[in-house]
Amino acid sequence: MGEGKRKISGRSISLPSIDISLDQKPGWPLLKRDILRTPQVHHTRKVSVVNWVMSLPDRFPNHNQNINSETSFVKKQLSDILRENKKWFSYNVLKTATSDFSQENLIGKGGCNEVYRGILEDGKGIAVKILKSSSKEAMTNFVHEIDIISSLSHQNISSLLGVCVHDNDLISVYNLSSIGSLEETLHGKQKDKHVLSWEERFKIAIGLAEALDYLHNRCSKPVIHRDVKTSNVLLSDELQPQLSDFGFSIWGPTTSSRYSIQPDLVGTFGYLAPEYFMYGKVSDKVDVYAFGVVLLELISGRSPISPKNPRGQESLVMWAKPLIETGNSKGLLDPDVTEILDESQFERMVLAATSCLTRSATHRPNIKQILRLLRGENGIDKWIKEEEDNEECFDDEVYPNSSAELRLSLAMLEEEDDESESISSMERSNNSLFSSSCSFGELLQLRALCF
Repeated sequence: MGEGKRKISGRSISLPSIDISLDQKPGWPLLKRDILRTPQVHHTRKVSVVNWVMSLPDRFPNHNQNINSETSFVKKQLSDILRENKKWFSYNVLKTATSDFSQENLIGKGGCNEVYRGILEDGKGIAVKILKSSSKEAMTNFVHEIDIISSLSHQNISSLLGVCVHDNDLISVYNLSSIGSLEETLHGKQKDKHVLSWEERFKIAIGLAEALDYLHNRCSKPVIHRDVKTSNVLLSDELQPQLSDFGFSIWGPTTSSRYSIQPDLVGTFGYLAPEYFMYGKVSDKVDVYAFGVVLLELISGRSPISPKNPRGQESLVMWAKPLIETGNSKGLLDPDVTEILDESQFERMVLAATSCLTRSATHRPNIKQILRLLRGENGIDKWIKEEEDNEECFDDEVYPNSSAELRLSLAMLEEEDDESESISSMERSNNSLFSSSCSFGELLQLRALCF
């Protein structure tokens, strides 16, 4: 945190866990510094500075050797993973397809990743994602991501076409989305952008729910995505949703355990489930919560975080809940939607979003139940409403022994001005909204104290 102010605006992040020993007072342990002052000793050198510097030993004598060794190991691991499917691309082929990775073909950039548009010799469009990092952790994470995504096969999940390892570049290749992401389509500023009709929005919701149902229940080994959001949903020419970017994904539990503890927080602010943000509890329910935010975006056309909105309405969830609780669900509808041919679809989608955003992970439906609700299967909507009516105000599993000040569920993070960074949080308690604002550091302190 000593690197200065961090500007965060709804992007994916990875935050380290914070350990606070019992004998320490709450606060920022990382800010404590032991300043060791050592007396300076001056020596006179009779050689030139250049000769003296040249005589110094190499600080990293085996650096290149270690990198080459790690790269070879990564190639071996990827070969083992992809042995049944020879999905290897030549670096020169990708270089040619992207016009030498020209800036004109750069379609995405963030952190250590760059994504380029490319055209293969047969005319097929591809998206080339390059991870520029030589760290052992980055290489391990890359192999883990490829291991997961290469095991998946579903029409609503972006499929891996192949990989390439070149020097320190770890490259994965996917089908190119001609339309772009759902985020760009819903919230983009393009004058000629396609305005999604209600039928198209509902079709996207069903397709994305089917993708999550496949990940959680129907693939060979359960997968938790952990970064479900509109920017990770690509759209085909037929507006078929494709869930993409499995960089934060983990294998789901195959035992009777309902969740695992992940002290390192990853994901995107505005989509994080409260039990994950506050306590690191990860289950397939964190994807269900994030899917509920996506449903609200489809219904309203609003971004999950909108700092330009009036205070208290910056978060999409905070803005939507009062409308839903007062029975004014039509107030959620995007003004660009001119007609809804099937009113029951709208009602089911609002109910599905509300159910996904249930604070308690225990009472939150799983994605199979949400999919059945969206499809209008008999009895499921009545069952979910009964579950909501029976929900307790306080969930000891999510908030064990916590005071009201600690019962926070993240709904919004945005830097309000150059002087401070704040998070607005919302929780429903006794059928009322509980909102609080605190600094980014204070909220991380609260999270640290919960472990």
